Amino acid sequence: MSGIYVRVRVTGEQYALPVGGVLEVAERGEITPVPGAPPEVVGVKNFHGQVIPVIDLASRLGLDRDTDAALIVVAQEGEHQAGLAVDEVLEVGEIPETSNETESELLAGAVAIEGSLVGVVDVAAVLGGSVVS
Repeated sequence: MSGIYVRVRVTGEQYALPVGGVLEVAERGEITPVPGAPPEVVGVKNFHGQVIPVIDLASRLGLDRDTDAALIVVAQEGEHQAGLAVDEVLEVGEIPETSNETESELLAGAVAIEGSLVGVVDVAAVLGGSVVS
């Protein structure tokens, strides 16, 4: 599963998103809370005239967050589109073939890059289900 990915930092850990599913990276800006939304849904945001949900990627992956994410990575998989709240975009580039399997249904695998373990996000799994429906 090598290819071009957007590598991000989320609460001190690194993850990679396939660049084909990333529409843009934007500042966090104003997000409108949605009462009754799942805990990982921060709220909704207007992107170019379209209102989309914003998902805290840390919360979705089961990580504890102590500060608000600084950036939104707008991702799309099929009919599902959402902003993924991340702390930092590290780079866009190729990653090696994934070599480690993970137990998380939200990750397609993992790979070691420059001495760090990077989880490869399964965007379909993160955006699927009741989170963005």
